[in-house]
Amino acid sequence: MNIQLSITEQCNLRCSYCYYKESHAKRNAVMSDDVMEATVSLAVQRCVEQKQTTFNITFFGGEPLLRVDFIKKTVKFAKDLIKSRRAELPRDFALTFAVNTNGTLFTDEIVRFLKREKFTIYLSVDGPEKKHNISRKTVDGKGSFKAIKPFIPAMADLNAVVLMVVTRLHVRGLANSVKWMFGQGFKRVSTCVDFDGSWSSEDFDALVVEYEKLARFWYNAKRKGSDIYLGTIQDKVTMCFMGIRQKLYTCYMNPDSLAVAANGNTFPCTRFISSQNGAPYITGNVFDMRSGIYKGVLPRDVRRFMEKDRKECDGCAIRQRCLAHECGCTSFYTTGTLDKVSPEVCTHERILCAICDEYAARLQRIYGPESVL
Repeated sequence: MNIQLSITEQCNLRCSYCYYKESHAKRNAVMSDDVMEATVSLAVQRCVEQKQTTFNITFFGGEPLLRVDFIKKTVKFAKDLIKSRRAELPRDFALTFAVNTNGTLFTDEIVRFLKREKFTIYLSVDGPEKKHNISRKTVDGKGSFKAIKPFIPAMADLNAVVLMVVTRLHVRGLANSVKWMFGQGFKRVSTCVDFDGSWSSEDFDALVVEYEKLARFWYNAKRKGSDIYLGTIQDKVTMCFMGIRQKLYTCYMNPDSLAVAANGNTFPCTRFISSQNGAPYITGNVFDMRSGIYKGVLPRDVRRFMEKDRKECDGCAIRQRCLAHECGCTSFYTTGTLDKVSPEVCTHERILCAICDEYAARLQRIYGPESVL
C-alpha cells in the first residue's frame, strides 16, 4: 500500500518547468489534520483487509518541508495507529516513509529526523550549480543551488534518489552533470525530459550524443560490478530484458492508488493532484468510505487508457516501453488528454530505446539478462 500526501501546494521555488503551474496556481492549499488522519486510517484499514505487508507514506507538494511539523505529526499518527492494530496485520508488516523535496530547506535537525525515521528521500537537483540554477529559482528569481549545497554530503550518505529534469537549456553537457551527481557520492540518479513542445532536431541531436555518453558510462560501470542505478538507461534495459511493459513497471495509475490532494480528493497519479474544484481525473475523496473501505472509481478515459492500446501505436516495436504510449501523466501534460500521443515524446522514446537496446544486447551477450537486475 502506497499513499502520496500532497500536504501543501505552497512552494519556495518557481521552477520553470513545474507541471503544477496551473493546477496549483494559487499556491495556498494545505492539508488539514482531518484529511491526513482519514487518509492514513483508510490506508491502514485497506492493509488489514487485504493482508498487505507494506505501507509507505510519501510526502509530496509543493515543497513538503515547508510543513515539517505536519510530517512529524503524520509519522506519529501512522506509527500509533499501526501499533494499535498490530494484531490484525501480517507478522512481517512494515511501515515506511518517503519525501519528495527540492532540498533547499534542510537543517541539521530535519536531516536527523529523516535519518531516524529511515525516510527514502527523493531529491530534485539538476546538476552542479550552473546547470541547476538555469530553471530552479527562488520566488525572487535567484538560483537555489547554494541552499542545497551544504547538505549534499548528508543526502548522499542517506542514499537519496536524485531526480534531474532535462530542458533544452540543460541538454548539452547532460552526461557530465549526471556523472557529477555520482561523483558527489549518490548511487541512484534518474533524469526526465521537460517536453515543452519546442524541442528542435538540433536539440534531439544533442540529446543523442548525451544519451550515448550516459549509456556508455552506465555500461562500463556495470562491467566493473558497480551498484549504481541510472534510471534513464537501466529502466529501459530492464524492461527490454524482462519483457515488462512500462505501464506495469513504473506507472501506477489504478483504482487503488491514493494520491491525495490537500482537500482530500484522490487521483490515480501524483501528476493530476489538485485541490481546485472540478480538477480532471478525480477518483473520489478520502471521506467517501463504506464500512471503512474507500471506493475509488476511475474516470472512463482513465480506464480506457489503462485497458486499451492506442491504435496509432499499432505495429510499433517499442510501444510497451514508451512513455508516449504507456505513461498517462506524460500524455496528459504534453497533449492535455490521455488519448493522444505527443510526437515529441515519441521521438525521444525512439532515440532512448535504440541506445538502451544496443547496450542491453552487449551485456546480454557477455553476462546474460541477470547482469543488470
